[in-house]
Amino acid sequence: MIPRLQELLADRRRTRRLGLLALAGAAAVAVGFKLVPPATIERLIVHGGYYFILAVFAAWCGFAWRVAAARREAWQPWLRRPTWVLPALVAAAAFAVWTDDFAHKVLFDEYVLQGTAWHMHATKEVGAPIRAYEFEGTWLAIDTFLDKRPYFFTFLVSLLHDLTGYRLENAYVLNVMLAYVTLGLTYWLAHALTGRRGPALLAVGLLASLPVFGQNASGASMEMHNLAMIAAVLASAVLYLRAPDDDRLSLLVLGAVLLAQCRYESVSFVAPVALVIVLGWWRCGRLLLPWPAVAAPLLLIPYAWLDRFVQSKPLLWQLREGETARFAWHYLAGNLEGARNFFFNTSPGQPNSLVLTVLGLAGAGWAAVALVRRIRRGAAAPPAAAATATLLFGLTVAGNLGLLMFYYWARLDELITARFALPFYFMLALLAAWAVRAWEVRRIPALRIAGGALALWLVACGAQAYARRFYTTQNLVLQELRWELDEIRREARGGRLLVVTNKATIPYLLERISAVNTALAQGRAAQIKWHLEQGTFRDIVTVQVLRPTSAQGDVIVAPDDRLPDSFKLQPIAQKRFGGRWIRLSRVTAIDVAAAPAVSGQP
Repeated sequence: MIPRLQELLADRRRTRRLGLLALAGAAAVAVGFKLVPPATIERLIVHGGYYFILAVFAAWCGFAWRVAAARREAWQPWLRRPTWVLPALVAAAAFAVWTDDFAHKVLFDEYVLQGTAWHMHATKEVGAPIRAYEFEGTWLAIDTFLDKRPYFFTFLVSLLHDLTGYRLENAYVLNVMLAYVTLGLTYWLAHALTGRRGPALLAVGLLASLPVFGQNASGASMEMHNLAMIAAVLASAVLYLRAPDDDRLSLLVLGAVLLAQCRYESVSFVAPVALVIVLGWWRCGRLLLPWPAVAAPLLLIPYAWLDRFVQSKPLLWQLREGETARFAWHYLAGNLEGARNFFFNTSPGQPNSLVLTVLGLAGAGWAAVALVRRIRRGAAAPPAAAATATLLFGLTVAGNLGLLMFYYWARLDELITARFALPFYFMLALLAAWAVRAWEVRRIPALRIAGGALALWLVACGAQAYARRFYTTQNLVLQELRWELDEIRREARGGRLLVVTNKATIPYLLERISAVNTALAQGRAAQIKWHLEQGTFRDIVTVQVLRPTSAQGDVIVAPDDRLPDSFKLQPIAQKRFGGRWIRLSRVTAIDVAAAPAVSGQP
């Protein structure tokens, strides 16, 4: 080991770069966690975050092109004469998208992401709009906030807006494209692990038939983007370990930086990437430190800044009543129960896949046994690049899932948290393919058995899940919002309209409809009346929740949704969702001389 270490440090130019890497790491810790206060962090991210992501993404695409250009002999013949694998991948992605409707699926998270993307498209600043109005034909946001979510996904959506024009559907377009990319990379990675098409296509089929995969492929959240980036960085790690060079290392490092900007916990993949880099040095016998690798610690500063900003704003944590911490031991029991209910569920009410769970866990067990045997034998040859990278990334994914078990909102059997299982299912699909190949070597018809199990699950469980889509249709809050938007669009009829809403304003702003919260409107009767008289708004519509007060069906307006007596309301639409009613009313007049008391309009 000592002679090999001496060989690695023999090149003085590269050891100088190693010193620069150490200095960059120290500077990143100081700047990221110590020197810059949260108030300054907010301004830096808002005004500079877009350009940071743009620069890193452009550099990553540049190195991806260079790596691809150097491997033309590997992909050009296949591109010119594609085999039946390409139609199979296209069909698998189309099936995944077909299994659910194009719609928002995760409360208001997706609207916040789309609002941030719109604002980045319009201003090149990072922020989600709270208030927006039309000025001389231009729709402008006049009040925004910095969201807690990383902003790489919103940057890509804003890029689509730049190229094709603003439309809400661009988020769906991006996620469909990412679904194709993810399944293509799944095939490539499984083929790299097994060396066979059959097991690789099995991995694709297992993932494409997973209901939660289709749910997110047809939604507007950032989960599909996170999954695609995990697959892309894992593929970069495999390429680097196969033949370490500066371009492949740069692609790997920049991919890890971008992956850290996909989801909060995705920064943890920096650890396996660092191990892969060191293993690559060891295999090639020299230090590889291109400038992207030296600058990597500095490129992670924006992630540290965003995390510190969120830590300083408990309101962004979105804790439920009575909770004081995002991570705690007392969440563990309930989350473990939810994970068991989710992964081993057989009813159509959960977007899981029992066959993928069983095959993947069997593959994980078999891989653990194979690893122990290899260690006991003391094998001299290093493991294959694909196996090494998959092991390191798989441990990271498992660690992330374990950490989520201590998170306050991570019961996987709840409708809006099942998406957290996607990276784990992705690794299970790869492990299932690897295990099938290993069993085939032992003359067990594992591929036929696994294919038959998948077909049986599709008929017995999957078909019911796709048909009923309880995991999407039971989200009553989004059903409420969809109905409200349809009714309000009908009321607007192209005119200027103000909505007084008991929900977040972003969904209305994305439809170019001005909106304010009920709490704000309760104290602004005079100002709203002035705008109504000046023609700023042609009409005003309120959204209120009704509560039953008797068995005969008598109702009152929920206290938080009541407006002062100065607002004269005329009901225009009403509908029940689950156990509560939603009422839309038109403001017919505002009498500012009336008493300021808040009434419970019947």
